Amino acid sequence: MIDAETVPFIDVSAVRMLDQLAGELKVRGVRLLLARDVGQVRDVLSTADAGAELRHVHPTVREAVEAARTGT
Repeated sequence: MIDAETVPFIDVSAVRMLDQLAGELKVRGVRLLLARDVGQVRDVLSTADAGAELRHVHPTVREAVEAARTGT
């Protein structure tokens, strides 16, 4: 899980890398979850053609942890 609120900046290359990572983890049965996207990170994720895992951002870390725990 990545707490995106702590990420000061992200670019399109980073979004592509995270998409690739999410795909590789998915093959291994692991989900990459994002929480608390704000400001510039939110804007880049919404415009950089991010994959489904990166477009679904949990509003809080607690909700992301619960999603990981329950598989939702």
